[in-house]
Amino acid sequence: MKKILFFVIIVTFSSISCTDYLEEDYVSGENSATITKTEMGMEQLVAASYIGLRVWYGKENQWDLTESGTDLYTRGLDNRSGGFCTYSGWVGEEQNRMAAMWYELYAALNTCNLALREIDAAPYEDPALQLNRKGELQFLRAHYLWLIVENWGSVHFTLEPVEEAVHTANRTSIETFYNQIFIDLEAALDNVPVDAEYGRITEAVTKAFLARTHLMWASYNKTGLTIQGTEFVAVDAATSQEHYENALEYANDVINNYSYSLVADWKQIWGIDYIKNNEVVWATIYSSHADYTTSNLVDPWDLAESDSDDDLEDLLYDNAYAIQREGGHQGHLMWEIRYENLSWGMVRDLENGRGFQRWMPTKFFIDLYDENVDQRFFGSFKNVWYANLPEENIPKWKPWMYVDGEKIDLPQEKWAKPMFQSGDTCIYFSKTPVPSNLKAKFDPNDLYSFHREKGYIIIDINDMYNADGSPNDVGINRQYYYPITKKYEDSTRAELAQAYSKRDAFVIRISELYLIAAEAALETGDAGTSYNYLLELANNRAINGDGAAMLAGYNVNSSADVDIDFLLDERARELATEGLRFWDLKRTGKLVERVQKYNHDANAIKDFHALRFIPQEQLDAVRNIDEFIQNPGY
Repeated sequence: MKKILFFVIIVTFSSISCTDYLEEDYVSGENSATITKTEMGMEQLVAASYIGLRVWYGKENQWDLTESGTDLYTRGLDNRSGGFCTYSGWVGEEQNRMAAMWYELYAALNTCNLALREIDAAPYEDPALQLNRKGELQFLRAHYLWLIVENWGSVHFTLEPVEEAVHTANRTSIETFYNQIFIDLEAALDNVPVDAEYGRITEAVTKAFLARTHLMWASYNKTGLTIQGTEFVAVDAATSQEHYENALEYANDVINNYSYSLVADWKQIWGIDYIKNNEVVWATIYSSHADYTTSNLVDPWDLAESDSDDDLEDLLYDNAYAIQREGGHQGHLMWEIRYENLSWGMVRDLENGRGFQRWMPTKFFIDLYDENVDQRFFGSFKNVWYANLPEENIPKWKPWMYVDGEKIDLPQEKWAKPMFQSGDTCIYFSKTPVPSNLKAKFDPNDLYSFHREKGYIIIDINDMYNADGSPNDVGINRQYYYPITKKYEDSTRAELAQAYSKRDAFVIRISELYLIAAEAALETGDAGTSYNYLLELANNRAINGDGAAMLAGYNVNSSADVDIDFLLDERARELATEGLRFWDLKRTGKLVERVQKYNHDANAIKDFHALRFIPQEQLDAVRNIDEFIQNPGY
């Protein structure tokens, strides 16, 4: 099948109401020549411009490209894109996923470009609404440009819609991308409303994203970005300071002038009953309604130049799983272990979910938390499973057990009795070592230990990791490692097999604005203000509300102790799995240093991995192959 760079955009819709503009089953089609001629058609096109967000947020694609292969996460047993975790090779799965993301993000950009070209001429009855929609489009275009440039760097840039096959691509600087991002966001700020339906772009959302992007561009200008001898971003101290100041200004504005607030109970940020809460500045919204979670959109790489065999690949680029536009949030699948495979009083159920164990945390990440003072550890990590099998299926005591290699006979009244009851602790993960005299086995060669008195399985930090911090692949299988689940658990799904969740994907939370302000203040020479922002956040994260004590537990006793490494640690504790980690390390110049130091699976990382590879389908499609070449190093 011959691929092409872009193709005529086909936009498909159903009718839209003001309350479900992002929860539509896209079934009836219109093309770009007709869709923009009515107000209803333009409203549908604006709604369609949000759909690209669902390809990224709350999906495996995002986590593969922003969390795996960092200092925080490595591969789990069933990871389907191991190259993103290890940097050791890029084969079918990685190519498929990268091609899917390239296609979808450029398609989303193209939708925004089309809508922006036409919206001024659209026959709106209400000019104010028309300006609001234009602002939304300007924001969304900036957002898609940001996702493209952060993934691939200086690649194809266009502000014009593509409505026929194009076979050439340009190489445009990262600076040009960011300049346009700022132009679009500032323009959006003049047009978007102060308030709107949940999930739509507002003034505060725009300012929050301006704070994020100014911080990122400031960081790049501070550290520079040079890969394989090619300078992609030059060090520019003056420009860096200017953007740090802008980041601080916008973050301050959102923190102080809008209704968002830090939530003191971490569980009430992430519990499925609290998916709309005071911390959420902007979210990609999902639904529990089946009609809104199974897309009828065809996902072609091209429809214009398929070959004559008319096979499935001519309609779908590779496998649908790489696309994942359909369905809701999938975190409840991706961040869970195969607890049922331990065969110790557990069977899969709705409460505990289905485990796909895509990624596992590094020991460094687990050790970042002081669980005695910081509620985010137990609020984020699930470490206890409770038996859900009936008594007859609970494992039974034997006449003996081994403790520290010594055989101990058990009282006869215990023999063949259940080791615990249904509803009792069944599996326990400990982030600290458990004394060996509390751990027992029925056979010295058994892989797992159980509590010698209470019977539940114990997997402690020394079972999970070797002394050097590398995963203990000889001992504990990666499907049983410490998972992050609590951020994305959903026991309200209709059935166990349901792969999607109604959970919204948080894109920006107010806590990120505190961290942006802290970093920007530090970089502009005001460490005292930086500490104060960190303290306010810590007061809401400390178990007893004493943020100063929590920060002291992390060796930050005053503003003099705040540095970029602590800020990266704190961003990890606060924002892990929220789609920023890879870029945080890249923008601060810490990617290779931290990954090599803390992620033993990813020692193959090099400076060129800061940019992702351009998918081969794209390289095969262009005709100016001497100009549009692969990113360096690949």
